[in-house]
Amino acid sequence: MRWLPPRRVLSIGGSPNPEKELLDLSVGDPTAYGNLRVPDEVLDAAVGILRGRKHNGYAPSFGLPAAREAVAARYTTPAAPLTPEDVVMTVGTSGALELAIGAVANAGQSVLMARPGFPLFRTLAEGMGVRVATYDLLPDAGWEVDLDSLAAAVDDTTAAVIVNNPSNPCGSVYSAAHLAAIAAVASAARLPIIADEVYAGMAFDGVPWTPLSSVSADVPVLTVGGLSKQSVVPGWRCGWLLLHDAGGVLTSSGVRAGVRALTTRMMAPHRPTQALVPTLLSDAPAIVAARGDLLRTLADHAAFAVTALAGVPALTVLPAAGSMYVMVRVDCAALGLVDDAAFVAALRSEESVFVLPGACFDAPGYVRLVFCAPRGVLSEAFARMRAFCVRRVGRK
Repeated sequence: MRWLPPRRVLSIGGSPNPEKELLDLSVGDPTAYGNLRVPDEVLDAAVGILRGRKHNGYAPSFGLPAAREAVAARYTTPAAPLTPEDVVMTVGTSGALELAIGAVANAGQSVLMARPGFPLFRTLAEGMGVRVATYDLLPDAGWEVDLDSLAAAVDDTTAAVIVNNPSNPCGSVYSAAHLAAIAAVASAARLPIIADEVYAGMAFDGVPWTPLSSVSADVPVLTVGGLSKQSVVPGWRCGWLLLHDAGGVLTSSGVRAGVRALTTRMMAPHRPTQALVPTLLSDAPAIVAARGDLLRTLADHAAFAVTALAGVPALTVLPAAGSMYVMVRVDCAALGLVDDAAFVAALRSEESVFVLPGACFDAPGYVRLVFCAPRGVLSEAFARMRAFCVRRVGRK
């Protein structure tokens, strides 16, 4: 057996200040503070499903028909139509990513991911013996893809390009034109795209969100998504993989059959949760209202992060247009710190505020904030960050 070389584990030192309550803005869990909740109507439906005792057995490995039908109906577009046969239910979006990477890449091949990017892509790929190469994003252009960097990253081993939109960690939302430009690079290289769209539709203040498959022309797209963020139920572990088979490439290459075969290793997500998918993806009044409330809350918090941290010495907030995250550029030298990991450790030790260093996302010199917490928590956290930076800059 060939063992993969160990990767450096980022160590963040420093214990929280015992005199201050720890304010954790590090974890992308919308349920963490209890302010974002699934509607009571959904919980009532879940109780009904459990009491009905019809979903206690095994489900087909690729998912319940009703769930697949609901997902296909929700995400079909005129330019990229879907049928239930194009949908596979998975154990969360991470399960969909694992399925997609495993279906398109063999050990020794590589996939491309963004820098900054979500580290799970690398974890999953390297766990299969698939190498990861990176392409750059442009921080001062709304974190758009550097198209020249993307094209240059392609080599003879490249099996697929991973695109995350809306983005974790960047909070960016790409225009249809920019997505089409990304797809054009993939088309020229004859590569499929794995589109991580777990934050589908989670764009703020009228910014349109476009599914990549709707502008990908002749490029086959494997789209991953799930209930975790949009429905505020990450612990229910229910996701999906959508096969947008432009030109029948996924069929003729055996990828579609490979996906079905790989599902037998995972045995689909929790069956009662699958039975709830038609409700959670419906346009029932309570569901529509909950979606609207979630987006308004997140948009308000994203804007608040910008205003609350404006003028803080050594920090520059790059505004988020969607998802649940914002990246903050840190002038570590101005704070007397060696890097972003040292910033995170000192902030936690002195002010009991915990964020993630950009090094986690291949973005040294930044930190990532999660803005799901209640407004009061964010206000206190941002005030502590301001005090921390003012105090440290004053020492120099």
